[in-house]
Amino acid sequence: MKKILLAISVLLVYSCGNKETKSGETYVDLKIEADTVVVDSGDEILMAATHAFSHSFADDLSTLYNWDFNSSQVEYVDLKEFRLFKKQLFEKEGPNGIGKDSHLMKLVGENRLAFISWNNTIVITDLEGKVVERMRMDEPWMVEGVDEKSSIHFLAFSDDRKKIYCRFLNFEKFETDILELDLESKKKKIIDLPEFEKLNNFRVTWITDDGNSMSMSHPDLNIQQWKGKLLLHTNALNSVYLLDPKTDSLELRSYNSMLTPNEKTGTYKNEVSSMEEMQKITDSIQEEVNFTRLVWDEKNKVFYRFTHFNLPKVGEESVKTKVFVSMLSPDLELLGEKEITDLGLKYPNPQFVKDGKIYLFLNLDDELAYVRLSVK
Repeated sequence: MKKILLAISVLLVYSCGNKETKSGETYVDLKIEADTVVVDSGDEILMAATHAFSHSFADDLSTLYNWDFNSSQVEYVDLKEFRLFKKQLFEKEGPNGIGKDSHLMKLVGENRLAFISWNNTIVITDLEGKVVERMRMDEPWMVEGVDEKSSIHFLAFSDDRKKIYCRFLNFEKFETDILELDLESKKKKIIDLPEFEKLNNFRVTWITDDGNSMSMSHPDLNIQQWKGKLLLHTNALNSVYLLDPKTDSLELRSYNSMLTPNEKTGTYKNEVSSMEEMQKITDSIQEEVNFTRLVWDEKNKVFYRFTHFNLPKVGEESVKTKVFVSMLSPDLELLGEKEITDLGLKYPNPQFVKDGKIYLFLNLDDELAYVRLSVK
């Protein structure tokens, strides 16, 4: 039996007190305690340790579901005992086939899994692999009139699974509009996000002279569910759009940090002539501020968000990173922030908050682990 809990406990003691922001508001310093917990995989190879791209979590945070495309298996991890307890094989073909190109899996509701393929199909199954619904994202009513936006890419379902949200893929411009597909009324609409239009400034595209190969680096544009609403956010700005699918209300929330910039601001070349030039510009963009997803602390009724940026590389030394954590109110107002570079979290990847502790994904010697932070 692998050791479940590593006694890597760090107490960072900071002075507690109030500081005043540029706008005259006050916020408190934060005290942070950290340890690391490792998931027991038994004698199995746990692919959930490789990355967190296909991690989904039960609403009560009792279970992690991870889709391993190569083996066509879903891994089930008990988040109470931190152990792998099941691997479920999902068929690619046949009556319960989810398709050969299902690159992404999302948990929808309490007991349904959605498998999204590159060919615009979505297959809904139960937790045992039985198909309960099939749908496509290229039906005429969905794509009519939006061809000029190029292809569409799945982002999320609404909480009640009655709507699908997609973004547009276009190599000539980073599109920030969101496409909402109402599956009941079979109507669609485009949601404009004007604050995010500046994201195209950080797109870098390389296309070969013959047009046969192309590559693009661009900011993230993500959606996450929160209490029946949707948070639309990016890694390039701290601004967040709050969308209510039931009322169609859309609100923009931003906050002013005292420790980091609020957004990327540099000017960069969008079209390049080589992969080497593309990498050089991308590295420069990474030296500007980056924002993670938000994670909700139900116990303390606050959000946490991490910020990081790379320092300029010196010679052959490895890239060094500055890391910060922010505490936000339910209205996304800044309550506190602290630099946590000393914890060694080079690229923080927060997953969830449970019992007041933030869990950040960690690949620890090819084992799935979490760095747990208590913020006070």
